[in-house]
Amino acid sequence: MSARYRRGPRARPVIPRDRAAVVFRSHPRGRQVNLPDDVTAAPVRKPSTSTGEQGKGSMEAIREPDWNTVGILGSARGAAGATGGEAIGTDHLLAGITAAKGPAREALANAGATRTVVGAVLRDLTDRKTASSGDDDVENGVAAQEVLGDDGDRGVRLTGAAARALTAAMRRAEREGAARFGAVHLLPELLEGDNRAVGLLAACGVSPEAVRAHLDGGTPDQEDALDPLLHPTRDILLGRAHYPHKPRWKRWLAKRVGINWASRPAWWVTMETHEQARRLGHGTAGTEHVLLAILATHEVVLRYPHMTGEGALAPDTRYTGSERLARMGLDHATVHGALTGDLVPLTPDPRPVEQYLDEAASPNASRPAGTSPTDPGTGPLVELLLTERTRARQLVEALTATPGH
Repeated sequence: MSARYRRGPRARPVIPRDRAAVVFRSHPRGRQVNLPDDVTAAPVRKPSTSTGEQGKGSMEAIREPDWNTVGILGSARGAAGATGGEAIGTDHLLAGITAAKGPAREALANAGATRTVVGAVLRDLTDRKTASSGDDDVENGVAAQEVLGDDGDRGVRLTGAAARALTAAMRRAEREGAARFGAVHLLPELLEGDNRAVGLLAACGVSPEAVRAHLDGGTPDQEDALDPLLHPTRDILLGRAHYPHKPRWKRWLAKRVGINWASRPAWWVTMETHEQARRLGHGTAGTEHVLLAILATHEVVLRYPHMTGEGALAPDTRYTGSERLARMGLDHATVHGALTGDLVPLTPDPRPVEQYLDEAASPNASRPAGTSPTDPGTGPLVELLLTERTRARQLVEALTATPGH
């Protein structure tokens, strides 16, 4: 299905429904940011011939965006509209790149600014009605058409910083002899100065230097101090990987939507439980794998705290069960070692593991204040595991009775 154009004074490309997907998914209050699922599917406008007099931050001859960048600009417009902004900022352009294809997106993802991470942080900022730190020179904003010519939508504005970044990207493309400017020209310009794109990266725990290094083809050392056993859980949180035990269509949906698992810890533990069992080569999941999942997800999220802001209430008690286990001296490595070394003889669980997971997440379960109405957190689940004579409880008692724990 090819792209269509609306005719009239506000001509703009229309992305067909079968090529669009929600990338920044809905959050609890119903707000969402719709970005093209694959920005390479965005339509290409007729080449711009506008070389006339332009406004602030423009060039004498406007260089057109490539196919990929047309989609990025549409994504940025969607992000700005959903966040209630009056102009497209550098943070919205950065978010658009994370939904694109190519080396610019890969550089961001390798540095830790994946579509999932940037989306979660941007939604959190939107929900709190704040913007990314940094000065985007909003006061000196310009109409998009003054910078992009026919490729700029009428009525849409750019912050001063966004206009300068796009103009600099055009000049960079011209210096490099490129026919059109693209994300690889735009991203370096977004990393300059103290703008909102840099502020958004900082909120994601990512430095501009790391992104530049990856964009230049380097592999900078990014030690996150996590046990290698936790790297698969980390990659799922960041959106670099997805749970393989689900049907293909569900994996596809999770990849396109960009689920922030940290905002739904009980649901995350349910998914991680089966993955922990699979990694150990155990055919059937038990409460010992639930215990591993609770510890693994908590230790990963401690390294990436910016992922917990979305949907958080005050006080935030979503991880009280995980914190309870940590105060007892338990960690993922210790429990994992006990299971792989057969250090603790375990008797069968009183009930199938699914019953514990379902009961802890049921609407009638006791929920502490500060938990989402759709996710009770890990508190009720840990309480349930330690109340009955589960395999998880047997492990906890054996390990906490050992000197040094």
